[in-house]
Amino acid sequence: MTSTDTKADYTAEEIKAYEAYLSALAEHNIVCARSGATTCEKMDAAFSADAAWKRFCEVAGIVPGSTRSPEDIRTIERLNSQKSELVEDARSAWAMIRGAYNMEVIDTLPDGIDPTDHSAFIRLLRDAERLLDRALDKADSA
Repeated sequence: MTSTDTKADYTAEEIKAYEAYLSALAEHNIVCARSGATTCEKMDAAFSADAAWKRFCEVAGIVPGSTRSPEDIRTIERLNSQKSELVEDARSAWAMIRGAYNMEVIDTLPDGIDPTDHSAFIRLLRDAERLLDRALDKADSA
């Protein structure tokens, strides 16, 4: 993370959680540096520092081990949701086209309609159906 990735305004809760983490980390270092400290004491201090770190991450919205920022994660979740909505809209549009075909009124040339225009309409509708078929195949295989 670069200095341009950091935010300038921290909440009081974030500052408090970070200071608690630094205190726990300092305590861990003191315990580990003390001659005669047992492994159990060192481990207790390490687990205390870890708990403080996890609390800070929770307060600050950091996902430990993640290479994505919380904002990136929210963006990904929003885009996935929007993608799901688009797929459902495509399914609905495909079903509407199929329903119109099954009504068997599209292939009948209405009185007063130019046959060339009607042919173009049918071709456009069938092309739209093919595009929706292809889009839904891609969505189903993803």
